[in-house]
Amino acid sequence: MKRILFVITKSENGGAQTWVKEQIDILKDHYKVYIATDDEKGWLLKAAYSDATLSDSRIRKLFSFGYLYQLSMFAKKNKIDLVIANTANAGVYGRLIQLLYSTKMIYVGHGWSSIYNGGKLTFIYTTIEKLLSYITDSVLCVSESDYKKAKDVIGIDPGRLKLIKNKILPLKQVDYSNRDPKAKPKIIMVARFRSPKRQDLAIEAMKHLDAELYLVGDGPLMKKYEKYKLDPKIHFLGDIDGFDEFYKYDIFTLLSDSEGLPLSAVEAMSAGLPLVLSDVGGCPELINGNGVLVKNSVDSVVEGLKDAIKNKERYSKRSLEIFDRDFNLAKSRDIYIDFYESIMNLDQNNKILPIFG
Repeated sequence: MKRILFVITKSENGGAQTWVKEQIDILKDHYKVYIATDDEKGWLLKAAYSDATLSDSRIRKLFSFGYLYQLSMFAKKNKIDLVIANTANAGVYGRLIQLLYSTKMIYVGHGWSSIYNGGKLTFIYTTIEKLLSYITDSVLCVSESDYKKAKDVIGIDPGRLKLIKNKILPLKQVDYSNRDPKAKPKIIMVARFRSPKRQDLAIEAMKHLDAELYLVGDGPLMKKYEKYKLDPKIHFLGDIDGFDEFYKYDIFTLLSDSEGLPLSAVEAMSAGLPLVLSDVGGCPELINGNGVLVKNSVDSVVEGLKDAIKNKERYSKRSLEIFDRDFNLAKSRDIYIDFYESIMNLDQNNKILPIFG
């Protein structure tokens, strides 16, 4: 049985962590699976199966020779056939591992932080990303937007790129027929309280809506929102491991300054919720008659939420249709398995054609 190692910088709740967990769910009957991450007490290591784990906080450092060596020894000990690295730091270690242990390597770009968050150093970060791609068998992009940026902005060889839009296992669906028609609409946002997420826009929008906002998540910017905890319209639910109760709400919103293809929005879609998303990154790829794209201004968010509330049943039906067609991992697991097999079976020249799934 072949062996796959998932490397991810942090084990906290998050979209990339959910992606890894569900990949393991569909792979564990076909391969031996391993995880390398930062914290053995994090959500991912508690929620996901693994045949063995490596937890070491040094993975969060910009670079550690000691950690690189430890990771390569972990891969060698467990005879890893394929490394799948997720998020920026893990992407560096996962690719450099080939200097010490020869294995096949996939990097998953869950949104290009080198572009979105690079600031004045964007050119340097994207240059590093391009150089690292030369020791990467394939770069997996989770949205069309990220694929285009990888090719046109970073300059990664299209022959090393693959596009598979984020997919998840379906969740319990909303049932509006059981709702009190006089109850205020419940709007849910699931996101860490840190840049580039914009909970502030959703909170400000509530001043203009007869609705209630429920915020799932925690993070370094949480203190900024302490003053809103007494507002009866705003409900802070905290960090909830593996949150999956989208069906209890009426509308999903995610407001961000940058995104890849957000898994929380795909999860909400699988539950049949209308979506109100910032018009950034891969978010437009999730909207097609099932919600509204908005600009990151309070007025635009208010109008988008009003539209979704008014048309929630029509948008809900469309969300379920789009999810089942394009994002249902239960129907698409072979796309990933075939891709991983193709990488592990690359010829000695490491030539691979881009495959779109």
